[in-house]
Order: sequence, then structure tokens, then C-alpha cells
Amino acid sequence: MKLGHTLKASIALAVVLAAASAAQAAAVVYFGNNTTANGGVVDAVGAGLDPKNQRNLFRNSLASSQTEAFNRAPGGGPGLGTTFFNLFSAGSGISLTASDTNASTESFVENNYNSGGNTWTGRFNTTGDPAMLPAGPVSASGWFETNRRSVSIDFTSSVSAFGTFMTDVGDFDGSLMVEVFAAGGLLYSSALIPAATRSSNGGLAFFGYTNTTQFNRVLFTVVQPAVPVGQFDFIGFDDFITGTLAATGGTVPEPTSLALVGLSLALLGYSRRRKTVV
Repeated sequence: MKLGHTLKASIALAVVLAAASAAQAAAVVYFGNNTTANGGVVDAVGAGLDPKNQRNLFRNSLASSQTEAFNRAPGGGPGLGTTFFNLFSAGSGISLTASDTNASTESFVENNYNSGGNTWTGRFNTTGDPAMLPAGPVSASGWFETNRRSVSIDFTSSVSAFGTFMTDVGDFDGSLMVEVFAAGGLLYSSALIPAATRSSNGGLAFFGYTNTTQFNRVLFTVVQPAVPVGQFDFIGFDDFITGTLAATGGTVPEPTSLALVGLSLALLGYSRRRKTVV
């Protein structure tokens, strides 16, 4: 009777630990959308759904991280494609490409107020979590904005985590898709902002994705509204975040888990030997 209990217990423990280990090796998505943020990175729609809260949860899952805040000189313009190289650090090779077949579309690195006199039109800087946009001259705090159909972030070396704030999403009734790719193909796909989900001017969203299966490309697709004809929905991106996962989210089980797995297997072997002897 005792041997039967030992055998059952060891098998049960091994199954539970195997399930726990498998659960660790999974994708985690962080997403929050505040359609009435009105230019501020604030907790306004509840801790579980707020973009800032989701950003914090995402960042807390990382052992280390780095941020591309787009604090660089304004630039960009119309054309068939715009690529920014060396995001995050000099020589990183990590690039952002915004492209479309429509030559009237545009991409810019913007500031709160740029040298051309443009004022805030719904996209805004999220670095430092400002309550509202400051009035005044050119600021060092910028963001990337585009109304092109696709925005692709390509990593030279595969990563386990990527996140970003997005501003002014869906105020023209456009929709926003996201896809994550690894060398072996598509890992994740979702309609972050469905079509006709009208957002106020200055809405805020956050998308974060982690996976123990590393990936090398994140693709956002802006599905522009059918009407009004000739108008395109601009979307702002700021604070690209990438990094390494914390130990609890890695592919290697914690030492305690390894010890318990070893113990369960040892008990299983011992029970079999005792049963043979008896």
C-alpha cells in the first residue's frame, strides 16, 4: 500500500512540475487602451486596463531593459518608405521601417513643437510620463509618427521582449493589427484596435509582448478608414522597450524546481526497485 502511494505521489509531482515548467515557456501579452487619455500618461481607466499600468507590468517582467525614446532631431517626410537605423544604441543595427505604396503618406520624428510651427495634433511624447504637453519652443522629448500602412521593427539579434506606447490610435476609425515573427514564422497576431473603435484625439495605448521563444520582428499594420477618401490616420509610437526576461520568465527552471523534479524521479525509481525486490 505504501509503495503504491509513493509511486502515485512521485508521478503526480512530476506531472505538476512538468506542467509548471511548460507554463513558464509561454507568450505573455500586455495591452491597455485609454481612448480618452487626452495627451497624458495617467492611470484613468483602472489599474488592470490602463496603458501605464500595463507598461509597468511589462517592464517589471524584465531583468534588464533599454528604451528608445526618439529624443533626436525632428526629421522625415513623404515618400514610399522611411527607415530609421540603430534604435536603442549606436551600431545596434535595430531598425524601424514605415512603408506604403501611397506616396502621399508621411513619417516623422516629431517634437512637441517643431521648427515648422506645427502644434500638437493628438500624438505626444510619453517619456517621463508628462501629465500634459508643455507649451513653448522645441522640446528634446520626441516620438515617431506615421500614417503609412506598415511599421516594422527588425532586430539584428533575436529578443524575448518588446513593448511600446502608441498615441492617437483610431481617431479616424482606422484599425491597428500587430504580428510578431521569429525565424520560423509567425508567433502572434492580434487586432489591437478594431475598426470603428473611435478614439478621442490624443488617446493612449500600450502593447507589450514577451516570449521565451525569441523573435526578431514586430509588425504593426494600420488599416486606414475607407472614408473620408484621401485622409489617413496618423499614429504615434514612443518608448520602444526591449530587454531580457527575469529569471521566473526564462526557459531554465528555477533551482528549486529542478531539485523537486530530481526528487520525484528518484522516488519513482526507488519505488520500482522496492516493488521488484518484494
